[in-house]
Amino acid sequence: MMDSIRHINYKSDFIVRERFRDASGAFVAIPQEVDFELRYWVKPGRYFVASRSGGVYTNCTPDGDALLVIFKDHGFCEGILKHELHLRLVNGFMPDGIQDVYYPEDMAVQLWHLGDDALGVIESGVVAAYTRGLPFTFDDFTQAQIEVLQRPALDAAKKADAATQRANTAAGEAERLTRELSNTGARVVKDCTEATAEARTATSNADTATGEAWAATTDARDATARVLKQAQELDTASAAAIKDCDAATAAANKSKAAADTAARNAQDAAVATQSERELTEQSRQRLEAVADRAELAAAPVPDGLRVDSPAPLTLGNPVPRFIMARVLPAGALQNIIFQAFGGAAGSACGQSAFVAPDGRILPLAPGVTHVHVIPTAGTRFYKTVEVRVVAPALRLAAPSALRLDAAGNIRLT
Repeated sequence: MMDSIRHINYKSDFIVRERFRDASGAFVAIPQEVDFELRYWVKPGRYFVASRSGGVYTNCTPDGDALLVIFKDHGFCEGILKHELHLRLVNGFMPDGIQDVYYPEDMAVQLWHLGDDALGVIESGVVAAYTRGLPFTFDDFTQAQIEVLQRPALDAAKKADAATQRANTAAGEAERLTRELSNTGARVVKDCTEATAEARTATSNADTATGEAWAATTDARDATARVLKQAQELDTASAAAIKDCDAATAAANKSKAAADTAARNAQDAAVATQSERELTEQSRQRLEAVADRAELAAAPVPDGLRVDSPAPLTLGNPVPRFIMARVLPAGALQNIIFQAFGGAAGSACGQSAFVAPDGRILPLAPGVTHVHVIPTAGTRFYKTVEVRVVAPALRLAAPSALRLDAAGNIRLT
């Protein structure tokens, strides 16, 4: 680290010369066989990375035992610059044979809105205690250190077993509900069939009883006519005919009561059928809820977020522009929230742009709006992007001539 703070304009490109110190403070070089990554930031969410992987350098170049990091189009805001060294060391105790080691530090560099206080390369240093690049041996660690190194792998194995158990439980519950739904459907079909058969039988009995009643009524009328015709001579026969008529009427009333009972039974069967249908719908909804929970449990855990923000937008431009975001890995749940804040004074809610739930940007006024892009299943991976809105301006083909399109119309930015 340097003794005094260096000031750089936050929009300027610059170069930092990094040197690496071991645990004793002596400067050392990172061995060629050791891959590393240097991450720089002012505020979380915007990072600049310089690295060496498989001998390939990115955003940096070697300089003896040091490293020149070239900051071009870094996009940092104002604040103290921080950095973190990440080494990938050979270690046979790790499941993949690689031990990841991190060394975070603040730098004596401040990005601000004023001019640079000096030009030239900025000197910096970072601790890199493990730089010999040789495989670790068992004698390098105590038993307590070995247990600490093994603990992440053991914890990961336990979490994997727990996740497998939850998935198996969810699958079993889904299978059980499927069997219940199938059995319920079979019972409903059977009850409907039986109720329909009973209704048909009751209707047939009612029709038969009605026919018998009409026949009995006809016989009674005929008998009454004969009795009236022979009233004086057949008093005894008339009394017997009246008795037969009463019996026939009673039989007709009994048949009507049977028909009414059959109709009530048919209505009760219809009510039972409707209840079974409602039970079937409730079972289907429960099965869908279990399937949703099983799908959620089987989805990969988010491990990152990729965001692409559009270039400055011209106020009044009708072409839709979007903030494109993707949760990593590809199979993870793609639930993302866009939260806008800040912007030009006088615009809606003090913002220069409004962001819809699908990432579409609606320009409101010239200015800058910052947008948090937040994955709901992994909020720690959120990123903040800048949306800049500019006012329409005339485009010039020459210092004193306006630029026109093919139809002769004035062109705006």
